[in-house]
Amino acid sequence: MRTLMVLLVLFATQKTGAQVLVSVQFPPSGVSQKSQLWNLVLTNTGNQPRQVHIELMFTDVQSGQQVMSATTRTLSLMPGTIQTSNTILGPIQYNVLSAAYYVDPSPAGLLPVGYFNVCYVVLDHVTDVVNKVGEECSDLLVEPLAPPTLQFPEDSAVLSMSRPVFNWLPPMPSFLFTDLRYDFELVEVNPNQSPSDAIQQNIPYYRQSDVSGTSFPYPATAPPLMEGKYYAWRVIAKSLGNEIGPSQTWVFSWKQYTPVTPKVVNDLPFAKLTKDGLETFSIFFGLVMFEYTNETTDTVWNVSLTDISTPGSVAVAMAMDSIPLRPGQNLVRWDPEKYNTRLQDKHLYILEVRNSRLEVWRLRFEYRKEN
Repeated sequence: MRTLMVLLVLFATQKTGAQVLVSVQFPPSGVSQKSQLWNLVLTNTGNQPRQVHIELMFTDVQSGQQVMSATTRTLSLMPGTIQTSNTILGPIQYNVLSAAYYVDPSPAGLLPVGYFNVCYVVLDHVTDVVNKVGEECSDLLVEPLAPPTLQFPEDSAVLSMSRPVFNWLPPMPSFLFTDLRYDFELVEVNPNQSPSDAIQQNIPYYRQSDVSGTSFPYPATAPPLMEGKYYAWRVIAKSLGNEIGPSQTWVFSWKQYTPVTPKVVNDLPFAKLTKDGLETFSIFFGLVMFEYTNETTDTVWNVSLTDISTPGSVAVAMAMDSIPLRPGQNLVRWDPEKYNTRLQDKHLYILEVRNSRLEVWRLRFEYRKEN
């Protein structure tokens, strides 16, 4: 029986000849484009050239759904080893097999995001017959170019509200995703524990699955946030139910609101705008009083205001017609009532000044009505 098996192997080897070995060489930085799928090492172990082409099958590991196939041109594979690329194997014909996934139609376009199995089959052209002479499969994680980006509450913020509205930006590019949803996670941070360790190790203080938008008001039915405690939060983006990546983990706390009697409104200091982000925070009563250093020759204001306490709010231009803009220091007392602008009591706002150098000066503040 053993002799018969050896003869069968020898007969098969003589009939089909030597095989082609395939080694997949994905770039260490990750794969995001179709062209990066074709970094292969092909080894013709025989002593004769082969006329071959390669067929690819791109399959979702979790669902088993075939997403895309591709076929290269026919090329002459000499004995020995060569390194291939999209250019060497092109032109390449791609076929989309599932409408549930967005596949960029361009030959150099982006791949859908997710966890996939990529299989390559080398087919040898012998007269009118095509024989499979090599095969290799590899799992591939295609990550978004940018994961979800947290916006509010800002990292290390101390809030004056016990039930904030959480806001974030979608992963990019967002057009790659279908039925984009998010899992919201909130955990309490223990003393001497980092936010990232807390989100990984601690039992969730509150968790909400399948949030459909990019904002989430902390619900009244959720456990109340405790004053002086620190909380870490993040969101995990999902497309078609498959996880595509988590955001960073940010931390915040909140402090009980204490009413303040604005007896010295006109004597309050001017809040200074900065170019370094949102480090400056103030509370304004009635008047919005800020200091802006004009380092340019600009004479016209370009100021906008965004209500970050209201989900989906967009920046609104501030009317500054009667206030001159001078070089150097500008101390501004801006009355919302004078310009028919309704600012909501105890809402948080971001004030931005954009100059001709495309620099953005910012100030974050809470507005309170005088009465």
